[in-house]
Amino acid sequence: MQLVAIIGADHRITALPLSLDPDYADATTTCISAEANPLGVPVTAWAGLATTLPAVVLDRFAGQLDHDTAAALAAGQTAAGADPSAPEQVRMYRALLEDAMEELSAARWYEDGSGELSRTMQRAGLEVREVADLLGTTPQKALAIWRGRMPLALEEAKRLAPVMGASAEELLTRNPVPPPDLVGCLDNPRRLHQILAYAAKRGIDAPTAYRDLAYQTWALAARQTGGKATNWDLRLDTIFAADSDEQ
Repeated sequence: MQLVAIIGADHRITALPLSLDPDYADATTTCISAEANPLGVPVTAWAGLATTLPAVVLDRFAGQLDHDTAAALAAGQTAAGADPSAPEQVRMYRALLEDAMEELSAARWYEDGSGELSRTMQRAGLEVREVADLLGTTPQKALAIWRGRMPLALEEAKRLAPVMGASAEELLTRNPVPPPDLVGCLDNPRRLHQILAYAAKRGIDAPTAYRDLAYQTWALAARQTGGKATNWDLRLDTIFAADSDEQ
């Protein structure tokens, strides 16, 4: 787990890594006093490692920085490299933080796929009822999978593989990928609190909540008639409103 401070959240989130050991600091870091942060202990901010992050990696809110401190961090971010005068262990620690931020930046809540799953099922002669029976799921979910509006999980792929003439791993590579505009709507930082509340209500992690919401929204849009472009934000608002009404 990596502690970060958000210093920008327009369409994408910009954050910088924080560390708790004051011995690991150099000329590029900023010390945040215990009184200015919610942890109650001094924190080191690595402004030179500010990175754009996907919202899905922010799965726990620790609190807010003092307003002046947050403003100073946002204004003072730089692309400074490692401090060459710092001890070797500090430079190694900085490199580890840099690797951690790069890994977080590359994270996604969806997997790549060719989108050929639906066609593969139809070529194998599978009908919706058979998919539902084989997976032990509802007709609604089976229809979404059969139409290529929802991906198979590994265990589901293993159940279908024998009747489709392909391995489970091959079937997973043919999974559908959500439309880019839908991905962009879900990745918008303003949706994060809704998605985390959705996840907490169901006892699931954030990536699972993103996938669940994506495929619910996609399936809902599949019922849309006419040639109009899909308003993904409106579809998401509908799902969140219904979820709120269930509480």
